[in-house]
Amino acid sequence: MMSFFRFKQQSKQISMILHDHVIRMVELSHSTMEIRSYRERFLPEGIIRDGKIIERDTLFVILEECVEEWGIKGKRVVFQVPDTYLVLRNEKIPHTVADDDIKGYLYLEIGTSIMLPFKDPVFDYELIGQKTEHKEILLFAAPEEIVNDLSSLLESVSLHPEAADVTALSLYRLYYHTDQIDSQKPTLLIHCGIKAINVSVFYQHKPAFIRQVLLDTPQSNWDVVQTTRSSSAMKWIGDREELIEIVDDSVVEIERVINFYHYSMNKSDQTIQRVFLSGDFPELSLIKKRLESTVDIAVQHAEPNGIKDEKGDLLPLPYYGAYGLSLKGWRNVN
Repeated sequence: MMSFFRFKQQSKQISMILHDHVIRMVELSHSTMEIRSYRERFLPEGIIRDGKIIERDTLFVILEECVEEWGIKGKRVVFQVPDTYLVLRNEKIPHTVADDDIKGYLYLEIGTSIMLPFKDPVFDYELIGQKTEHKEILLFAAPEEIVNDLSSLLESVSLHPEAADVTALSLYRLYYHTDQIDSQKPTLLIHCGIKAINVSVFYQHKPAFIRQVLLDTPQSNWDVVQTTRSSSAMKWIGDREELIEIVDDSVVEIERVINFYHYSMNKSDQTIQRVFLSGDFPELSLIKKRLESTVDIAVQHAEPNGIKDEKGDLLPLPYYGAYGLSLKGWRNVN
């Protein structure tokens, strides 16, 4: 079975993310970790809905065209598990279970002492703490059907899926690789899409908390507009005041996540001091402004000396998740 999260370094490796509205791909050079290419293809509404493939035949044709145009046929690929289906649980397991035996223990206990909202999961875990009487893990799980559906689709267009990963881990990997992480201070990552926001807190290189904040922004209220000769972006075509209200509501939810971490999960007694903001939500600057006025924490957005490709061009923020995904398995970036 394909590995969920675990991945070995490969020379011809790409990453691919399939959202409801867009497909994004990042390819690294074969000998370095520099960005060789990044491409995207926007999708008509209804082909993918909430991360689930609806119009498989249409998506197959589009993906085939992408593989041909992007020159990635035969490449190994790591892809992203849709956040909609991801379940994260803090679990305690007996201290007598050896670290190397945790995976096997979970295979036996999931469905009995550890309950998930779906059958036949694929899963992995992070060991986040150890006490005399038990070990603490963060369990990641997703329906096998969803992961296998994406994997088989990629195989059908001459790609070789090797592993799956999640948004929060991909983003953390990116900021770690670019030397922006202080592991001794809690870090908040916010990745804003057009239908949901992924919010996560990391401390000492481990995820402490991950949550998805849904946005009431139907895809029909977005349109694709060309921004340059070679790139496009989403534009809100609904009521402007409605969008501002949605942004304000999302900021309230993010503030609740911060408060929950500080008062319920923070064992270090350290407050969140760094916030990274990314994604393809067109009004990121508005979210940044609202956040900084609400939570009184400086939010790091795109910078002039940000991530660059081989040609020295800045990597657009919408590709940050795919770039972090593409780093999986390279050298010491796990």
